Amino acid sequence: MKTICTILLLATFLKNPVFAQTGNIAITFTPTSGKPIQFSIAEPLFKFNNAHGYWFVNPNNGDRHFNLEPDHYYGTKDVAFITFNGQQNDADVFDISSDSNAISFQGNNKYIISAPEYNPQSSNNKPLHIYITTFTNSEIAFTLSGTAVYSSQGSGAKLGKGTISGTGHLYREANYEKSDILPGCSCDPTIYAAVFDADNNLRTTSACENSLYNKLFDVVQNSFEPLLSNVKNTETESSISSDKIILTMLANHVNIDVPAKDRTYCSTDYRHNRITSINAHKTFFENDDSYGIRITKLPSDDYFEEQKKSNESLMKNMARMNDSLMKLVVAKKINSEQLTKAVNDFASNPTNTKSNDDFKLLDVESNLTVELIFNPNNLGQTSLKVDEKATSSVLHNIKGAAFEIFTTQVKDADGDWIPNKMNIYFGKYTTPILAKSNTQTTKALYPINGNKLTIYNIVIKLEGGKALMDKAIANIDFNNLISIISKQ
Repeated sequence: MKTICTILLLATFLKNPVFAQTGNIAITFTPTSGKPIQFSIAEPLFKFNNAHGYWFVNPNNGDRHFNLEPDHYYGTKDVAFITFNGQQNDADVFDISSDSNAISFQGNNKYIISAPEYNPQSSNNKPLHIYITTFTNSEIAFTLSGTAVYSSQGSGAKLGKGTISGTGHLYREANYEKSDILPGCSCDPTIYAAVFDADNNLRTTSACENSLYNKLFDVVQNSFEPLLSNVKNTETESSISSDKIILTMLANHVNIDVPAKDRTYCSTDYRHNRITSINAHKTFFENDDSYGIRITKLPSDDYFEEQKKSNESLMKNMARMNDSLMKLVVAKKINSEQLTKAVNDFASNPTNTKSNDDFKLLDVESNLTVELIFNPNNLGQTSLKVDEKATSSVLHNIKGAAFEIFTTQVKDADGDWIPNKMNIYFGKYTTPILAKSNTQTTKALYPINGNKLTIYNIVIKLEGGKALMDKAIANIDFNNLISIISKQ
């Protein structure tokens, strides 16, 4: 895949209410044979949230990122594409997929002028060169020189090589929005618009927001490490169960079962590789990432042996019944319709329903899901809905928790089992009420002007077999989770 970088360019920086500077790009391409081609474009000021034209310096590693491209249909317009990532003022650009810098120009729906392809078998590779002369939050300027290639925009046919020269000078509104600063961290709260997608309500995170994501991942991983370790070793060291236990991450949830990273409190790993909702910095931090695991205990060999014996007995009963029915048919004691009815009756209820019930109960008791929610913001996240036949209670058994709500498993009218459910609440909540609607109503509380990158409340939701639930709770390091909750 060829990397095409973008240079749309545009910009205008308001120095007073009436006049504005206009960004521009102008190049001349001179093919080895043929007349020179002039190319120029001008655009007004880039807004801070225009991801089609942005540039910024990464405060964590000094890398400078520059990206320009058209943000509207451009079939009959001259447009430019540029991507620049690096710390140096100078960069040689080839049109290869591994190159983090790329340049191309498309002229009036007719031609493309771009960086040349790199030939690994040649020692005479001549690049297109970009030199950055100015790089500030509000202004960027550069020159272009060296080699370029010329091709047809319609067919992509190569039309030849040539030389290129040109300049670019663009302006940008530099009053970026900011997130809160992560408490205890000297992070960069600036929201750079590497991604800003109003249609899908997405934008790039600030370094402070990214630090919080990393912090939460590390805390969750460390909190569940005892559980993960015990589960991994069940085949040789069954400290959590006498039977084999399998652990998997819930679908669409973050995988925490990976090697731990030795990261500092304010680690960002920040290269604009994360997105969040556009207005995330205006509300308390929400659980954009989901953390959840499923624990499954395989039935013992003894259980399968009992089922095997039951099935063998069932097959013997069916064989005896078929033999008896056929004798009745031969003796003309029953007709074919009566035979069909007798077979169907036996198939629908060959024995009592205990075996089927055992399987349903086994499914409930052999599975457990555990899910974490940070800063729950609605009743759906904080409440626990139960079946009308279930019994529920408010408990205070887990050290450091505000309370727990537990609902025992129950068999419903269809013969299926509703599993045990427990919500564990850390932080500050309204007093739980066992409502007539059978919904445990409780609401998470937050300070009016609290820091938006602070964890105030956590809910851990468990659903499944009671034995697995008890063992999971015994192997989760709640102190790690409690350590990140800010007291109100």
